[in-house]
Amino acid sequence: MEADAALVDDVAAGALPALRLYRWRAPALSLGRFQPHDDVDDDACARLGVEVVRRPTGGRALLHGADLTYAVAMPRPAGRLGRVDAIYCTLAAGIVSGLARLGVEAHVAHHAPIRDAGPVCFTSMQGADLRVGDRKLCGSAQMRRGRAVLQHGSVLLDRLPFDESHVTRPSRRPVDVGAATVTLRELGAPADVGSVAAALIEGFAETLDVDFT
Repeated sequence: MEADAALVDDVAAGALPALRLYRWRAPALSLGRFQPHDDVDDDACARLGVEVVRRPTGGRALLHGADLTYAVAMPRPAGRLGRVDAIYCTLAAGIVSGLARLGVEAHVAHHAPIRDAGPVCFTSMQGADLRVGDRKLCGSAQMRRGRAVLQHGSVLLDRLPFDESHVTRPSRRPVDVGAATVTLRELGAPADVGSVAAALIEGFAETLDVDFT
């Protein structure tokens, strides 16, 4: 995720916008920029081989390892199009378009009930997240650096043998991560990295009207 932060620094200095797609070599729990480390169960992370990292963006704990992570670094548009919610909508449309190529009908969670379940990202539903039915498939977060903006997030491909509830401290309002989320494999869609990455690239290219180099 240091590479994501470097991308937005480059764009702020005048570089071209960039799209980055990546996987994780081993399971890792990423914490939001302002999330307290006290939310982490360090003993459980050590036992399960989960590294703890901190994102440059906000939000809550997200377990990586069975997801495809995306990052977009771009100049911030002027006026209303540069607002946080407007950028979320623009980039969400690219992801929705990409998922449609995999046979998945996803929706921005604007009108979904907001669920708040403590420290875990994927058991809460915010306006910029993508859902299939009432289950979350993709979560995203943003940061700004000068006139540049970074948005990154994760699309759930499959499941690990454990989830965020096993590596964070219990919440006062626990939610079943499995019941609150859905993966591409569970939807019967292609879940291999190559197919999903290619679909997202095509979705972003069409929605943003860009040619990737």
